[in-house]
Amino acid sequence: MKKLTKLLLPGVIACTLIACGDKSKNSEAASTASAAGSQEVTLNVWAMGEEAKSLDTLVAGFEQQNPTIHVKVQSIPWGMVHQKLLTALSGDSTPDISMMGTSFMAEFVKLNAFEDLTPYLAKDSTVKLSDFIPSTLLTNQFDGKTYGFPWYADTRIMFYRKDLMEQAGFKDFPKTWDGMFKLAEAEKKNGVKAPITLIKNDVNTPTEMLVTLWQNQTNIVDDKGKSMVATPAFKQAVTYYTSYFKNGLAPMDLGGDIAPLFVNGKLGMFIGGPWMISLVNKAGGKEFADKWGVAVMPAEKTNTSFLGGANFVMFKNSKNKADAYKLMEYLASAPAQKQFYDLTSNLPTVQNAWTSIESNPTVAVFKQQLNNVNIPYNIPQGPRLYKVFGDTVEQIIYGKVTIDAGIADLDKQVTQIMQK
Repeated sequence: MKKLTKLLLPGVIACTLIACGDKSKNSEAASTASAAGSQEVTLNVWAMGEEAKSLDTLVAGFEQQNPTIHVKVQSIPWGMVHQKLLTALSGDSTPDISMMGTSFMAEFVKLNAFEDLTPYLAKDSTVKLSDFIPSTLLTNQFDGKTYGFPWYADTRIMFYRKDLMEQAGFKDFPKTWDGMFKLAEAEKKNGVKAPITLIKNDVNTPTEMLVTLWQNQTNIVDDKGKSMVATPAFKQAVTYYTSYFKNGLAPMDLGGDIAPLFVNGKLGMFIGGPWMISLVNKAGGKEFADKWGVAVMPAEKTNTSFLGGANFVMFKNSKNKADAYKLMEYLASAPAQKQFYDLTSNLPTVQNAWTSIESNPTVAVFKQQLNNVNIPYNIPQGPRLYKVFGDTVEQIIYGKVTIDAGIADLDKQVTQIMQK
């Protein structure tokens, strides 16, 4: 996947977006960070989703260690956060720190919204980039500069029913595309209603479709922005993905929530993130614990999976940069990361935070998968590329277009998007 990631990441991998930083301001910020004031300050922090609730609990320890600093956490719905961030940026009313979805990073770096943390890191003996799992830095570094700390990681692995797999004649979960397809066929013959469930489209990023491309070492565009849609590897990946629907192995409508259907044996396997562990355990109880397992993604040429999650960034407009950076240091500490995992089941990004949790064999598979991940395009055209890609695959799944016709039209759309 080395060639495919060149377009994604400036600095660490190569970049098409350049952050326009002010060197004098960065130097000033670095010196400011070395001496926090003693007067009482309030840090405004934005966070999204369930993580915002847990952050309130998490920062209590920071406030105890720093009695002159009060942290005010504002919860922002994910659906509103992008526009709210843009509005705040234009109105010079950004928070000191914000949780930032990984897919937003490139856009706001280009808008020069974030404080460059590189000078802080140069003087910081508490946080080192080497503390983090390397893949989690991919969305934080642009043009050789660091603009955020990874807060939690998100990747996808396979969840499967051990008993249904064994009844289908498989001792271990398959490691290849062909093996997983054959497992799905065998489970179907055994009467499993839905051997696997896959998305038909997604309003944001069609993750499961993307990883299928990556596993065949292809993508929508190459590192120069040229469409890869008309290549044999792209067609092979789309054909493989849609064949699960064509052959009745993935239902058009699952007919319910994943965890209960998985527990009652109507669903044989699915692609899921770390949050699914607690949902499966809750739905199945202790007596179900031995009936399911997890595995890294199957491979065609590679078993690459998706890397998501969230970062923490400091905005350039913060008037409390020294204290804001101190909070970022705290959130990047192994104890805070472990506490956040206990609160949310979100995967830590700091390597030392895994010491006590990777003894859990299920969680350990997520750590293993993090060694082979890729990220969605960190370019402005990314959302439009995913929209037309997802729409095309959905049309193929429903039989509205043939694979050849769909790919030909998608190739034209991708080329037009990249030319704008």
